[in-house]
Amino acid sequence: MAQISRDPFARTELHRELVPAPGHSCDWCGSFRHNVASTHKLFRYSTQTDGGRTHVHRGLFCSKSCHDDYHGGR
Repeated sequence: MAQISRDPFARTELHRELVPAPGHSCDWCGSFRHNVASTHKLFRYSTQTDGGRTHVHRGLFCSKSCHDDYHGGR
């Protein structure tokens, strides 16, 4: 899982993970991400607090902008 951004005031970090998603497209725009083997992969996003809690965000997305639009600019 890769850290995408950090909000020092809220003491949270946004993370994303590339996951296999056969037969599934981006929940916002309907696109896919392809790798060399032509398998469908999408990003799963989560927020991690400084206290160690992880909150997985609903949906699978092709990009951070699709995630942000879907979740209202988070």
